[in-house]
Amino acid sequence: MLTKLSLDQSLMKARSNAKKGNFAEAKNLYQTVLKIFPKNQRAQQGLASLNKHNQNNPLQNPPQEVINQLVNLYNQGQLSSVVEQAQALTEQYPKTLLVWNILGASAAQIGMLDEAIVSYNKVLSLKPDFYEAYNNMGITLQNQGNVDKALEAYNKAILLKPDYAEAYYNLGNVLQDQGKLDKAVDGLQAIYITEA
Repeated sequence: MLTKLSLDQSLMKARSNAKKGNFAEAKNLYQTVLKIFPKNQRAQQGLASLNKHNQNNPLQNPPQEVINQLVNLYNQGQLSSVVEQAQALTEQYPKTLLVWNILGASAAQIGMLDEAIVSYNKVLSLKPDFYEAYNNMGITLQNQGNVDKALEAYNKAILLKPDYAEAYYNLGNVLQDQGKLDKAVDGLQAIYITEA
């Protein structure tokens, strides 16, 4: 009887998690039930329903109010809270570009540079032509002292958006810091041309 009660409780909890959007937790519960009771039809149906939902919604996003709250915290400068909440959201919604980008920006601003790089790499794996992420990664790499990779990132941003003044500006600053004034001037002239 105890096993039946535990089974029913597990199935109810899995269904509740699925309704709340906690699909990973629901899936784990259904899979656990099926390991013990491989022919349990309710667990099989629940898992099939989750798989169907995942196929229909491959890029699940958090509710807009959650995104708004995260952006508000960022705008208020509560960056540690943003990092904490964004990390939790990326586990639940691993393909949400905006959350990864906010995580990267927040982490970079509070000195978590390695975390920021990981986040920007995730952004770029989801959207390889996101030129702003390359620029942001360049800034973070430059702050780490990894100037060569920063230059690569700025150049990729410029390659994707040839009139991206901020990337030219950042590229020019790096070149100036390296004593490559001729190249820096060329980069700064490119800014003037793109903004004119």
